[in-house]
Amino acid sequence: MKAYKLLFLLAIPVLFENCATWKGTLVSSGNFNDAVNNAITDFLHTTKLSKKDTIFSIYFPEYEDVIYNPEKNEVIYVPKNEDIFIISVGGADNKIYPREENKVGTYDEIFPTRYTIRDGKLFYWSDTTQVITQEIISVLGKYNHIDFDWHKEYDLPPLVINDGGEAIVYYFCKNDLTNYKKKKADNIRRHYRTPKLKCK
Repeated sequence: MKAYKLLFLLAIPVLFENCATWKGTLVSSGNFNDAVNNAITDFLHTTKLSKKDTIFSIYFPEYEDVIYNPEKNEVIYVPKNEDIFIISVGGADNKIYPREENKVGTYDEIFPTRYTIRDGKLFYWSDTTQVITQEIISVLGKYNHIDFDWHKEYDLPPLVINDGGEAIVYYFCKNDLTNYKKKKADNIRRHYRTPKLKCK
């Protein structure tokens, strides 16, 4: 019993050191894409969800809060707080199904235009200020996550609706990207409640 206690006590400094190491890589200032990279770092080091897949899509909720009212059977959408970035990271249930207009050099609100590979895992998202590049198409192809021929068999993209889909929603203060909180989204519809976050 004493041996187990000794091992536990010895492990505590290591755990704190590992935590301090990755937290030290977070940037405190920057733009939306810097916040995304902070979210990915936290996601990889603190969530079980990160170990369930190798491809993750990053989604930007249109609202700060989504609240379900069971009495009226309605969903209430709360507008975003302009002082925070909201970023959702979850498993990519569907491949990318390009439309005819999704060509290299064009802009699109849905087609991913940015990506990063961390610990062998692919994270991608859409940045409307960035054009579609051959590089990201090649990366999606390498991970077998893009299908150019879907229209040969289907009239519409064969999207999978995963009602049990999980995601982690991050809330970052724009003036300090190391000040953030996160919540687990209940399902693919991303129902969640905003945690209290004080931004200076």
